[in-house]
Amino acid sequence: MAESNATQVILTDDGIRIINAQNTADNAASGVANLNDPNLMSVIEKQTQAAQYAGLTSQYNVILARAKDASISTTALTTAYTNLSAFMTAILTDTTKASDVNRDTYKSLTGAYNTALSNVQNALNDSFNTDIDNMQSSVSVASQAASSAAIVASQATSTGNNASQVASQAASAANQASADYTALSAGVEDGSVVHITTKTVIDAAVIGTAEIADAAITDAKMGNISANHIITGSIDASKVTVAKLDAGNITTGTLSTDRLNVGKLSALSANLGDVTTGSLKGVDIVANTFSTPNGSFTTDANGNVVASNLTIRGVTNLVYNASLLGGSGTNIPGWGISNNGYYSSYTLHDGVPSIGFNASTGSGVWNIFAQSKLYPLNGLTGQPYSASVWFIDDGSEAAMKYQFTLAFFDANGNRLASGYAGNTWNGNPTSQGWAYKTINNIISPSTAVYVAIQYWAYNGTGHALFSSPMITQTAQSTGYQPDTGNVVSAGEIDGSVINGSTINGTTFNAGDIISSTYNTSRFYPTTITPAGLVATTGFNSMDGLRTEMSAGSFVTKYRAVHSSSNQYEAYDGVFSGDELALNSGFTNGIDMGFQQPVSGNQLTGQVVLSPLNGIHLWGSTQSIHFSGLQMNGTGITMNSYGNILADQGSTWWRVVDFSGKEIANFGTDVAGSNAIKFNRELDIGNFHINTGHTFTSWDKGAIHFAKGGGGAADIYAGAVNYTSLVKSSLLSVKRDVQKADTAYWAQLVNSIDLATYQYKTDDNTSHLRLSSIVDDVNVTKQWQLPDVFISRDENGRLNGVDDSVLLNATLATVQEQQKQIDQLNGHNMELEARLNKLEAKLNG
Repeated sequence: MAESNATQVILTDDGIRIINAQNTADNAASGVANLNDPNLMSVIEKQTQAAQYAGLTSQYNVILARAKDASISTTALTTAYTNLSAFMTAILTDTTKASDVNRDTYKSLTGAYNTALSNVQNALNDSFNTDIDNMQSSVSVASQAASSAAIVASQATSTGNNASQVASQAASAANQASADYTALSAGVEDGSVVHITTKTVIDAAVIGTAEIADAAITDAKMGNISANHIITGSIDASKVTVAKLDAGNITTGTLSTDRLNVGKLSALSANLGDVTTGSLKGVDIVANTFSTPNGSFTTDANGNVVASNLTIRGVTNLVYNASLLGGSGTNIPGWGISNNGYYSSYTLHDGVPSIGFNASTGSGVWNIFAQSKLYPLNGLTGQPYSASVWFIDDGSEAAMKYQFTLAFFDANGNRLASGYAGNTWNGNPTSQGWAYKTINNIISPSTAVYVAIQYWAYNGTGHALFSSPMITQTAQSTGYQPDTGNVVSAGEIDGSVINGSTINGTTFNAGDIISSTYNTSRFYPTTITPAGLVATTGFNSMDGLRTEMSAGSFVTKYRAVHSSSNQYEAYDGVFSGDELALNSGFTNGIDMGFQQPVSGNQLTGQVVLSPLNGIHLWGSTQSIHFSGLQMNGTGITMNSYGNILADQGSTWWRVVDFSGKEIANFGTDVAGSNAIKFNRELDIGNFHINTGHTFTSWDKGAIHFAKGGGGAADIYAGAVNYTSLVKSSLLSVKRDVQKADTAYWAQLVNSIDLATYQYKTDDNTSHLRLSSIVDDVNVTKQWQLPDVFISRDENGRLNGVDDSVLLNATLATVQEQQKQIDQLNGHNMELEARLNKLEAKLNG
């Protein structure tokens, strides 16, 4: 039996590299196992979570600041963020290794934060819409106030005309009184004149007809005095009380009105002259014109009012949402409800809902259960404010008290200790009807910034409701009206400033009709329509521009005024709450009325930004350009198809992780010098390439290198390490199959010149190499290698040794040598037999 010899295996440097590669692959497999373990957070996931958590923190800080400005509670959001932050900080402390993680806890904390964040964002959106509604309401009040201005001015004109008539009549009466006085001084005409030339005292006498020239009459009774007989001298009017004076008998002379004190003046028939002091009360003034002495206020015969400073003060309800619109349960927009306060749509006062209290305060405890939104005073301190409310008691303990409070607050929203007044009353065990409660003439302190009302309950159990609250900047409270301001009606108001009013009307136009040949629609610079549309318009020599704002929509329009064809350049920008759309296109003909929309077949490009659908680009000119830190064309562009287009000076397009480590580099230079690099494991379909120099087939199938037109592709490589080498030698794919002449192939193999060598790229550590030589240097070949063993590329150039042919030629050589060995073995056996016979003879 033949003895088998031990085989010695020597590991070359390549063999050691294979072992190292296998170890790296095993480590990578362990990392993949970590990725698949649900109870571990891998390094990759940690790094991703760290980046996302930083973005979450930034978003949280922005939302927190906006909510604070809008007075929106963030308690739930802050609690959810604090809990999530504590959990994530513990996990993300070390991002270089995997950590245990409780997925249920992580999911619960994340869900709680997202819910709280959504609630605050919805509240911010509601607050924004409410402020927009208030702005529109304030504009309406201003229009009404302006209308009342004309009425007031007209009444002032009427009062002036009446004053002029009264003054004229007074002058006429004075003239008549002067004439009568002159007539009295002419003397007595009955011919009986008595002259008393010395001072005489007449104590008690009856003087029928007498002339008293110079005498003092003390305590006299005169039946009839004929003024005709008083012929000279004067009567001190301060010494005489005239009960009735017939002004018709004053026929001559002048009555100076500056000496006349008239208690009541019913009518005037002549020019009164100038009235320099005093006042006219309770009369209508009717005049052609009316003006103040310095001309600061005038009206003309046509009713036009010119005033240097006109204030129209009406009654405005300063209680925000006094009609409790949108109320439900303990939630009323603009109100703070607490301590068992609630919204009631069941108990109404003149159709207005109410805020109720139906609970117990506890003994000796004051509970505030409702407060209106703080109304800014805008610096109006030292002014009188009043408040009113309607109250109904549905049955409360007699010891209980209710209070309606008018309160002022500082800049931080704190109620001023000396800045409030309350109306307090006792509860009634028997249900009562509606009662009107008022607070009057409370002066706002100098430190006050806001004003509001409060509802309080004290010391017991009760059920009561408050409705139709009112705060006014007046000394006396007024009847309830919704918080929509006052109505002022007028035809036309020319002025500069209207303060503290709401304007209601058909259309509000600012400025004059725009002077431009393109303004064929007669637009004003700004127009507010009754439907709530606010539009601004402008024209120049190149284009027309218009902006329109309405409920839930903001639209900008551009229209060109020149074109070489019937198509005029046009752009529309539309912001509709849930998306921003920018449209480019054209109009058919000039469109200075902004009537043609840029849509349909008139649309050439569009960019849509939406929180629902992201960014949408349509049209050949639409793209997103990233210019980086320079403006010299070194960035990249994403077109409407999503393709990435490099600028002329661009060099790289990179993907980088949060820590700045490059994940992938795409060379974009025009010269093509910058390669495409992937610095992480790469999956391409079922093919995996990792950073450990390993190509892996994930489904454990074979890897095929094929030509595009069919067949296998040539592979060029250095040293190839393999566990098995299989050559496709199926008869079904072959033709012209003939049995090989092993002697021929053995002869060719034996003709090969073998050489030892090293490659020019080898270093001193490289081992000695042995193979045949393909002589691609010398015209007359110095190294013998039959052409059948030489491989050529697709262009016919020498490429190397075809080991497949050489291997099979070597097999043919072995077969040929085996034949020779068999022949020699037969010959040896024959010689051995002959030798044995010879030895037997010799020994025998």
